[in-house]
Amino acid sequence: MNNVNVVKHKYYPVLDLARFIAALFVIGIHIFPEGSTVDGIGLDNSIPTLIGLSFMNAFLRVAVPIFFVTSSFLLFKRISEDQQNKWKYIGTFCLRLLFLTIFWYVVGLPLTIKDIVGFVSSNDMNGLIRYIVITLWKGAPRGYWFLLSLGVGVVIAALCKTKKSMITLTIIAGLMYIVGCLNSAYFGIFTLSDDPVSKFIFQTGNYLELSFCYLEAFIFVVFGKIFAEHGTLKIKGYEFILPIFFLLMTGELFLTMYMGILIYPDAYFFLPVFVFFLMNFLINMDIENEKFTSIAKKLKKVGSFSYLFHIQFFVYMHWILDSIGHNIFREQFGWLVVPYLVCVLLCFALQTLFEYLSKYKFLKFLKYSY
Repeated sequence: MNNVNVVKHKYYPVLDLARFIAALFVIGIHIFPEGSTVDGIGLDNSIPTLIGLSFMNAFLRVAVPIFFVTSSFLLFKRISEDQQNKWKYIGTFCLRLLFLTIFWYVVGLPLTIKDIVGFVSSNDMNGLIRYIVITLWKGAPRGYWFLLSLGVGVVIAALCKTKKSMITLTIIAGLMYIVGCLNSAYFGIFTLSDDPVSKFIFQTGNYLELSFCYLEAFIFVVFGKIFAEHGTLKIKGYEFILPIFFLLMTGELFLTMYMGILIYPDAYFFLPVFVFFLMNFLINMDIENEKFTSIAKKLKKVGSFSYLFHIQFFVYMHWILDSIGHNIFREQFGWLVVPYLVCVLLCFALQTLFEYLSKYKFLKFLKYSY
C-alpha cells in the first residue's frame, strides 16, 4: 500500500454560524425599496431616530466584512497547510465565484433588461452609460460586486509571499480603505467645495458608485490572510474591547449622520478595527460538538444562498408591487418584517431544494446557486 500524506483541515463551525447570522444581517440591509428615504418610510431625523439608526447600522454593516474575512481566512488556511496546491485552490475558489456570478446574473437578467429599456425609452443616455459602467464595475447588478471583489482580493493577497510584503500590503490596504471611505461613504463632504479636486472626487464617487467595493473591501481579505498565516492574537478582556469599539463605531455613525456628511453608512473608520477584534475572537473559539458542527454546515449553505438570493427576491417583489401601484412597503416601515420573514423561509426551502435537485445530471448547475 502506498503511503499518502493526507492533510486534515481544521473545521471552524463558529465561522459558518457567523456567516449565517451575517447573511441575516445583509438581508436586513437590503430590505428597503430602492429609492426609499428615512422620511419616505415614516422616520424622522430626530436625535433618538439617528441614535437608533446608528446602532442598527453598526450591527448590520459588520456583516459583509465577516464574509470577506472568513472566506479569505479559510482559503489561506487551507493553502498554508498544502502549499504545493496553492494556485489550484485559488483557481477553484475563483471559478466558483465566477459561476455564482453567472448563475445569479442570469436570474436577474429580466431586471437588467427592464432597467436598460427604461433608460432607452426615456432617452437618458447618460444614465444608461452610468448603469453599464456600474454593472461592469460591480460584476453584476443587484450587489454581486462582492464575488468579483473577493476573487480579485485573494489573488492579489496570494502574490505576497514574505512577511515584509504582507506588511506593505496591509499598509496599502489600509490606505485604500481610507480613500474608499472618503470617496464613497463620505464623498458628500466634497460637495461643499467648488475646487477642481473636490469636484473630481465627488463625481468619481457619484458616477462609479465605488461604495463598499474594491477599495474598502480589500483590507478584510488581508485580515483573513494574516489570521491564516500568522495566527490570532491572544488578548484578555474581550468583554471590554469589543463593546468599546462597537460604541466607537456607533458614535462615529451618529456624529456623521447628525452633521449630514455621511452619504451611505457602508464604511466608516472604526469598522475595520472592530471587525479585526471580532474575527480574532471568533477564530479563537473552539467548539467540538458533532451536532453543533452539523447544524453549522447546513446553516452555512443557507447563508451563502441567502446572500445571493435575497436581493433578487426584494427587487422582483418591489417591481411587481410598484407595477400594480400598491407597494405598502414604501409607506409603512413596520410592514417590512413580512417580506423579511418570507425571504428567510424561502432561503431555507429553496437552498434545500436546489441542493437536492443538483444531484441530477441536467440540474447540476443549481449547485452554483450557493
